[in-house]
Amino acid sequence: MRILAINGSPRGRQGNTEVILQAFLEGARSAGAEAEVVYLKEKTIRHCTGCFTCWTKTPGVCIHQDDMPALLERVIEARILVFATPLYVFTVSGLMKDFMDRLIPLALPHIVRRGHHYIHPMRRPDVWPKKVVLISNCGFPEPHHFSGLEETFLRFADSPDLEWAGSVLCAGGELLRSPLRERMGWYLDAARQAGAEVVERGEILPETRAVLSRPLIADPAVYARMANAYWRSLGVEPPPSQATTRSDAPQARLLLPPRSLDTVRDAVAGMAVAFRPEEAGDLKAVIQFEVEGEEPGRYYLLIADGQCAAYEGEHPAPTLTIRTPAEVWLGIVRGEVNGAQAMMEGRYAVEGDLGLLMRFGRLFSGRHRNRIEVEE
Repeated sequence: MRILAINGSPRGRQGNTEVILQAFLEGARSAGAEAEVVYLKEKTIRHCTGCFTCWTKTPGVCIHQDDMPALLERVIEARILVFATPLYVFTVSGLMKDFMDRLIPLALPHIVRRGHHYIHPMRRPDVWPKKVVLISNCGFPEPHHFSGLEETFLRFADSPDLEWAGSVLCAGGELLRSPLRERMGWYLDAARQAGAEVVERGEILPETRAVLSRPLIADPAVYARMANAYWRSLGVEPPPSQATTRSDAPQARLLLPPRSLDTVRDAVAGMAVAFRPEEAGDLKAVIQFEVEGEEPGRYYLLIADGQCAAYEGEHPAPTLTIRTPAEVWLGIVRGEVNGAQAMMEGRYAVEGDLGLLMRFGRLFSGRHRNRIEVEE
């Protein structure tokens, strides 16, 4: 069985869509299919002009002399068509839209009733029907953003010439290339299973669809804070109404979202991600970390107006200062060390508002490591 996968991402082989697509195709190949990927960013495909020459003067042949005629031959040869595109303005990318528009030479101009609808029948009835699969990812953490995209393909495949096999729609797709990608194995395993099922069963089975519908990260607010921290680290500030956590400390640098929680730097950045604004109220505070030992460094959390941002550096007026060896604080973060007992034993020291330290369990969900964990 031959699969033609069309990757419509402007990032091509480097995109998040490619990560999901390759997992799907691995599963399909394991079930015996032959699979080819076409990267539209590497092709020249001009816009459809709507002239209908391919229906009148040169039936089945477009006026444009570009890469599309050769791709139409590959579409004809394939039994399964996989459309892989990132979500752009709630639909396909521009590259994918041009490709889909230029499929028109494969159809006849006549409008006929087929099944429950009136459609354009295909020119080569001997090579149809074909299975259709949609693969997409988006930067938002919620799956409802795909509703318009999926409806487009459901209508596209609602014909006796095409058969809908299912979709793999990944919200929060940036996580697939983030430092947390090692925790996404369960999702890519499900994508592989989906590929095998389409080849063997003709569709993605309900059990696999249920796994693929689970979010990569449990709390969308946590994902949003991670994304916003990333953009701020690149110098993109939030709107003025949301920019209350800008540091006034000289030489301060925003910390990137956590890569693992294996370093104090990432542990502090993880606290900002795990911050619970509903517990903060009108709290305004600066929590300074002075870290010694194997991983020395200076970091602080700035809390204001229900937001929390993590910085590298020293704040001129911290509300609370925690002086700790790296291994002690990491032990506390991982739940291996009792924080209160370690302080009483002098394994780390605090200066300033001790009451703020006592609120950590509520402000950062106690085990703030768990607040950034993905679904598993």
